[in-house]
Amino acid sequence: MTNFKSYLYNCVEIFQLSGSYTWTKPTDLDGGKPILVHVWGAGGSGNDYYSGSDSNWRGGGGGGLAVKLITPASLGGTETITVGAYDYSSNLPGGTSSFGSHCSATGGNGGVCSTSNAGSNGGTNGIANYGVGGLGIGGDINRRGGQGGTGYYSTYDNAGGGGGGSAPAPYGARDGFNGGNGSTYAGGGGGGIGGIGRSGSYSGGSGGGSMRSGPVSYSRSSSYTPEPGGNGLFGPGSCSGTTYVCYVTYGGSAGRNPSRAGGDFLLSPNEIYLGGGGGTAGQYNDLPSSPRAMHNGSPGGPGGGGGGTGKYTTTGFYGCAGDGGLLGGGGGCSDYASPGKGGNAGGGGSAGYYMNGDPTQPGRGGDGLVVIQYARLV
Repeated sequence: MTNFKSYLYNCVEIFQLSGSYTWTKPTDLDGGKPILVHVWGAGGSGNDYYSGSDSNWRGGGGGGLAVKLITPASLGGTETITVGAYDYSSNLPGGTSSFGSHCSATGGNGGVCSTSNAGSNGGTNGIANYGVGGLGIGGDINRRGGQGGTGYYSTYDNAGGGGGGSAPAPYGARDGFNGGNGSTYAGGGGGGIGGIGRSGSYSGGSGGGSMRSGPVSYSRSSSYTPEPGGNGLFGPGSCSGTTYVCYVTYGGSAGRNPSRAGGDFLLSPNEIYLGGGGGTAGQYNDLPSSPRAMHNGSPGGPGGGGGGTGKYTTTGFYGCAGDGGLLGGGGGCSDYASPGKGGNAGGGGSAGYYMNGDPTQPGRGGDGLVVIQYARLV
């Protein structure tokens, strides 16, 4: 693997809103050091069963990543930077990001986008490409985003969407992580840069965190207790709680709302580090033997996936899954609820049946991302 830590830089620029930008080569750029460029494509958007009755639907895929060292002599006086835009349609991929003609990264596929994405599925179109991640092109390292989790449908009131896939971590050591799968009454969690989103079942699946620390137990005391989010190095995942009010025997924390995932984002001339935890799962409960209670899935911290949301009843649930943090996938949800959005380059979550809320928002992927690190003479 190329050693991207061989040079000491003193400047950094970040572009995280979709559009086209002009980067001007500094006149005092240190000609003895290449610039370091990270390019992520936009995330794909999730789908639901209602929109097309397609039982193979998924959450959106994470954008790809290209990392490249570029010598100053090969740079033009100006270079065009493109930050790919998310596309709300789950039939299409997210936009491609690029740094001039030097490198680019395709966006992740939408949840029912069958188009081969930079050679995915052997270069042929088909359902295996649903929610597949984008891929870096032309970099010293090229990585693919994680694939969105699969949806689940039994009936219109017993369905769950898959979580969005994550984009690859900035150091390019491996591909992005997949979103969690939907299952009985619940959506899966969004993938994080350090771990997969968890699958849902009554409670939603928790979001993956920004770090991978070996096997982790996600066992729960009961189906009424959502699991905590995956951890991040700079902070833990969101805590778990119970949807029961006043019945402390279920999970031991009556009416406890999960906190936002901890963690931070460090960007310097020599470092890009995302250390956030994943979001915890949400759940709705309306059983006759207990009071009605609910909490939404919580968002992920930087690099973490959003928590999915579910329910323990056929009663409609109009809550929200958690959004992904930077590079993280959004959480999936049950029927008539709102899936989470992907963070920059993260895939959007999907719904089990009929996305609820503003039609331009739920389940969409995040815009792409471009970061440039370089040295100027001092």
